Order: sequence, then structure tokens, then C-alpha cells
Amino acid sequence: MLVAATVPLTAGAQSRGRTDGPEESEYGKGGYSGPGGRSVSLQLDWGAAINSRKPPRGAPEGPPLFVGATLSLWGADWFQMDVSGAYVFDGGRFVGMVGPRFRTWGWPLVFTAGLKAGAIVIPEGEGLRFGISPQLGAEVLLGDRENILMALNYTPDIPIGGGGVTHRLGMSVGYKF
Repeated sequence: MLVAATVPLTAGAQSRGRTDGPEESEYGKGGYSGPGGRSVSLQLDWGAAINSRKPPRGAPEGPPLFVGATLSLWGADWFQMDVSGAYVFDGGRFVGMVGPRFRTWGWPLVFTAGLKAGAIVIPEGEGLRFGISPQLGAEVLLGDRENILMALNYTPDIPIGGGGVTHRLGMSVGYKF
């Protein structure tokens, strides 16, 4: 009778995982999820976009809004490399940028700052311009694994050689894989 009562207790037990070795090298039971904590995130971006000067004659007319997406490679919790694209409805601009973004320490709210460079396409005679886009923002990580991202950002898109600055104030929602 005593043997029958102890069998279910031993069947449910599992051995604990080992955690010896170099820091951040533990995998499996209770260890880390991958080498160096690197991951990728994808964000959808939208918000207001105000041009510093009127779009050229014949350029698409639309509301002062933008939509876009950002793909980020997380090198660490404090550093990301972003690839982003956005379309500004008022004037029909397309902005494609690449660059680093740095994050402060904190939980659940962090502040971000980055500098991206890339192409700004201005329709109707202005054409393709090289541009830079500094970025300032605040970000919150949500969810059980802190894999849901929500952010507010300010980004001025500055084309080199003319075309006027586009000031973007937007929100992002994304997922960290």
C-alpha cells in the first residue's frame, strides 16, 4: 500500500537543469533562450507627418499622416540596428532608412535615441535624395516574455540638398521574436 502511494510522487519529479559554464551559455531547463540574447523585432509605425514646406505642384495630396514598418536586429538590450520604411501621404514621400538605435536601462519604460541614414524619394521633380533621420522616443515592453513593443517617437526626415524637412510624430506597435 505504501509503495502504491509513493509512485505518483516520484513519477512527476524532473531533474533540474545545470547552469555551470560561461555566463549566458546555459540552455534548456531554466537557462537562457539563445546566444547573447539576440533577437529580431518587427514594428508597424503610424502617426502625424508635417512637411516644413508645401509639396511640389502635382505631388500627391493627402492627410498629414504616415504609415511604415521597422525591422530591428537586437544586438543587446541597449542596442538595435533598424531598417525602416515609411510613406508620407501629404506629398507622397517615401523614406527608407538604416541605422543604430540605443536604449536606456529601465523597466518597463525605456527611452531611445538613434540616427538613421538612407533614401528619401520626393515626387514631382525633386527626385531621390540622401537623408538623415535622428530619432527620439520612449518604448514599453509588455507581455509575459516582454515581447510586445509599444513606442512613441519623434523623427525629422532631413533630405540633403533640399526638399524640406518632414517632422514625424508617431506610434509603433510590434513583436519581438
